[in-house]
Amino acid sequence: MKIRFLNTQDVTAYRDLRLQALKESPIAFGSSYEQEICFSLSDFAARLQPHNDPANGIFGAFNNHKILVGMLGFSRENRLKRSHIGSLWSMYVLPEFRSQGIGAFLLDTALAYARQLGSLRQIILTVNTNNLVASSLYQSRGFRRFGLEREALLIDGTYFDEEHLVLYLNP
Repeated sequence: MKIRFLNTQDVTAYRDLRLQALKESPIAFGSSYEQEICFSLSDFAARLQPHNDPANGIFGAFNNHKILVGMLGFSRENRLKRSHIGSLWSMYVLPEFRSQGIGAFLLDTALAYARQLGSLRQIILTVNTNNLVASSLYQSRGFRRFGLEREALLIDGTYFDEEHLVLYLNP
């Protein structure tokens, strides 16, 4: 398994994985398949470096056949007063590759990367309260809940709550 930041050469694989994620796990994302299927490849390419900051990007997990099987987004705040805060978003691993530690590997890689930046004091993320596997993974790495957003998502007439989690890098 190899993990690295995705680049523009990966945009088609990223688009395909993102759309599959939205279709297969709609409660895990704030966006929807119906919305993003209309996006151009340029729209997806723009996401590969959020806030036009070279420190930001989407980590991709590639199997031994060089196929993109998982992803996790990382960005740090671009406003001066919040530049000490990083965010993780859009964690996803293809169903046939789950329970192999890929999500943990992605998370550990992103956290190691965030720590080496030196300027970050905390990492935040949100997770659907129904996603017990992801929540357990985050908590195993030291993330703690700092908020609960009730009815954060509305999908097919059903509301879903989201937890807001934080990991302090330098307590």
